[in-house]
This record gives sequence, C-alpha cells and structure tokens, in this order.
Amino acid sequence: MLDHLAALWKEAPAVTRLVVTVPLVLHFAGLRWYRELDHLKLSLDAFKNKGYYWSVVTSPWWEPPGQGPGWLLQTLVTLLIAYWFLSKLPAIERLMSSGKLLLWSICSALVINMFFLLLVFLLDQLYNSQGWMSIWPMVPSRGMIPVTVYALTVHYLAAGDSETTLFFGIPLKRKYYPLTLVGVFCLLNGFAVELSNIAALLLGYLNKRVPIESLLPSDGRLQRWERSSIPFFGRSLLGGRWLRIEEATTLPLRPESHRHGHSGGHSGGHSGGPAPQDFRPFSGSGHRLGR
Repeated sequence: MLDHLAALWKEAPAVTRLVVTVPLVLHFAGLRWYRELDHLKLSLDAFKNKGYYWSVVTSPWWEPPGQGPGWLLQTLVTLLIAYWFLSKLPAIERLMSSGKLLLWSICSALVINMFFLLLVFLLDQLYNSQGWMSIWPMVPSRGMIPVTVYALTVHYLAAGDSETTLFFGIPLKRKYYPLTLVGVFCLLNGFAVELSNIAALLLGYLNKRVPIESLLPSDGRLQRWERSSIPFFGRSLLGGRWLRIEEATTLPLRPESHRHGHSGGHSGGHSGGPAPQDFRPFSGSGHRLGR
C-alpha cells in the first residue's frame, strides 16, 4: 500500500500535490490549533458579522479534524479524500494543464461558496419571517467535497441518459447519480450539514446557464502568466512538475464527442488519445475553456 502511494506521489504533477498536501497539513495542524484554523471555514455569520471574507476561498482547504472521539473517523475520511485526489487528479491535470486546473478549482470554490451564502441567507430570512429559531448563519462550508460534487455533477450530466451503477450494482441514469449521492449524504448527516454540497449540486445542474469555466482566461493569457513572475504560476510545487498549457493532452469532451465517440483532440489534428472516463470536471459543457 505504501509503495502504491509512493508511486502515485512520484507521478503526481504540481497542482495535484498542492491540492492533496495543503488540506492534509492544515487538518493535522488543526489537532493543535483547531480554534485558530477554524477561521478558515465559511459561514454566513463568519462572513457577514465577523468579516472573515477570505473564507470564500480558504474553506475548501480546511478539512477540520473534529473535536472529541470523532476525530479519528474524520481523519480517516480526510485521508481517503486525499488518496482519491492523488489517484484521479493527475489524469485531469494532464488533460487541462496545471494552470487551468488551479484556476478552475479556485473559481469553482468561489462561485459555489457565494451560492452557498445566498442559500443560507434565504433560509435565514425564511425562518426569521416565520418566527422560528434560525441556525442557518452558523452552518459551515469547508473541505473539498463541494467542489468535487460540482465536478462530478457536470461530468455525469455530459452523458446523462446513459446508465451507471449505484451501490450494490443498482442501475441508474447518470444524470441522477449526483442527486442520489448527495441525497444519501443528507440522510446520513442532515440537510443543514450538507447544504454546501447541495449548493454545489444545484450549480452543477445549472452549469449550462452558469458555466464556471467561462470565467477562466484564454490559453494565450495562461501561457503569458506561466512565463511571468507571478508567484507559484508556472513553477514546480512541492517537487511536482508544472504542466504548461501547451502540454495539455486534449481539451475536455463536448456532448457531441460522447455521442459520436470522438476523442475530442485539439484543432489541428493533435489528439492525446481518449480522455479518461472516470472523472472530468466539465466535460460536455459545450464551452471551450477560456475562449
């Protein structure tokens, strides 16, 4: 197992290493400095009343260890998420390039968190108007799961009428898979706890109307940034190689590519082979990134 992890880490490019390492470091640091690091989480109360505006960007990086006897289970979940990213993200980074993946992750987290704050605000107003006690301003959003839920939703909607399997091999149309997954989370943890995942799910289903990838800069601008002195951009991170935009294997597939079985290569005849079928952030959205 350790040899497998070492092999995955050796092959992991720059942004994958960053996404895996930072949440783990903050998680274990939280065992000692939980109160200080908990300022990284997002809630309406922290954003509106305490002025923690940075939390709309920092919350995905904060996977808290929890307090009390549940910390071990939370740590195991965090390690499982890190392993999943280490297994899946390298293929995505090779498809998109390091810069595009990094900016997409930041933009996705920002939009999801702002939508989360809007949902919390509306629920808080509803409860107050009915004279009910409102806990919504205290509901947090933290960790990478909301961004992952959004990416999975857009990926599965790319070929929504085809079938996949749920737990124990139950057949299910792909477009319902993310909804079912978040529904299970809600049953296990409660609606309030999973509100950030619900916000990500809704944005995923609204991707054609609110395409987050349209916020990304053009490929040409990314190339200029990679050659500039911008910190981190175009640099090796944690020993991982930065994959430049011209090294990207291929652009994500459009819906037409799914239907006709094309590999979705660059214009000009270059094709990096079929894209992996397990996970692509926004395949099938109908938008060329940064165009």
